[in-house]
Amino acid sequence: MIRLVAIDMDGTLLRPDGHISERNVRALKGLKAMGAEFLICTGRSYIDALEPLKEAGLRAPVVCMNGAAVYDWDGRLMDEIRLSERQVRGILDCCQKEDIIFDFMTDRGSYTTAGEAQFRACFERNVLLPMAEFTYEGVRDRFSFVEEGQLFELGLAFYKISVIHESQEVLGRIKERLSGIAELAVASSFATNLELTHSYAQKGRALAFYASSRGVRPDEIMAIGDSENDYSMLSMDIKYTVAMGNAMESIKRIARCQTRSNIQDGVAYAIETLVLTREARAY
Repeated sequence: MIRLVAIDMDGTLLRPDGHISERNVRALKGLKAMGAEFLICTGRSYIDALEPLKEAGLRAPVVCMNGAAVYDWDGRLMDEIRLSERQVRGILDCCQKEDIIFDFMTDRGSYTTAGEAQFRACFERNVLLPMAEFTYEGVRDRFSFVEEGQLFELGLAFYKISVIHESQEVLGRIKERLSGIAELAVASSFATNLELTHSYAQKGRALAFYASSRGVRPDEIMAIGDSENDYSMLSMDIKYTVAMGNAMESIKRIARCQTRSNIQDGVAYAIETLVLTREARAY
């Protein structure tokens, strides 16, 4: 019996407009009706992960920032893995002379060293957040703008850094340089970014941590995702690993099952097909 379903957000649980469909909501409530629970596993910050859940009338524990932090049902921090100052400075050095946008995810929200004109231009070219529909003001208000020299004066805890650029060539150069930084994990959730965390901050490790805290065995877990930052949990030895229909080919190759796309309510389809009893399905 499945007791825990780990679910990515962007490209998986969320539709392209950033909302959770009614069918997906029913499936998640069906899990609760049969005594199971779901765990959000996302690259988003905790605050950004909560918004679509609240809108849909849902509550859940959250693995956020690709596994750098784990929060329980009540929003209490259960586990965290930070980037060191040495790693952050190394990342900045690797990105010198490249016209990139940084998203520094910290214990006090997101910071960027971009100027507002550069930031807005990046948004308008659909480079900043290409996987969901947001207004510029909605995105702008999520960030604090600082000078690079101020970053280490604020006493921030750095969990995840996103390096954003529309050129695959530029991102490729940066990725090659980053390979020289010890204990750094490099992933991606869409074509215009690199997502950088400590090598121990992985969705798979965080999922295993949370499952252990709940007494859930590997054969009682299902995980669903679509992109590179889901690799660590979809390569786990658990009951079901499920790739979305819109998933990257590398993710489809490692997952044991494939469901429909996020536009076609693939999360609900997977849960209904593999997990829910007839009674819970009608919830």
